[in-house]
Amino acid sequence: MKNTKFYMTAGALVAMLMSANVNAVPSADPMYNFLPSDTVVENVKTSLQNHGIDTSKLQVDSDAKGVVQLSGLVASKQDAEVATQIAKQSDGVYAVLGQWRYELAAVPVDSDAAQEKSSPASGAEAAQSETQ
Repeated sequence: MKNTKFYMTAGALVAMLMSANVNAVPSADPMYNFLPSDTVVENVKTSLQNHGIDTSKLQVDSDAKGVVQLSGLVASKQDAEVATQIAKQSDGVYAVLGQWRYELAAVPVDSDAAQEKSSPASGAEAAQSETQ
């Protein structure tokens, strides 16, 4: 009698465990559904253009897992940060890396002063100017 109760309890427990673990087995589906890299690139470019950013000087690349690489010429650090934030919010993007070049403003140079600094007087001319 004791053996019968034991086997019945064990059998019921095994049956419950087998039916409960059907959904606990890991599936073959990936944890994330990544978009194709060309789709991610198009999403980022479209988002940037919708925010008024000229993408002709920018290079946008993406890998298979949604990591976007932005590079190119921008006017300022603030422009680079804005472009990065917009790219982060684009569909399919998981991370954004940036490699920016900034446009340098032209600095006016006094041509006479620059010429004097670049061509010092020769030894003979310097001796003549000292004696006079």
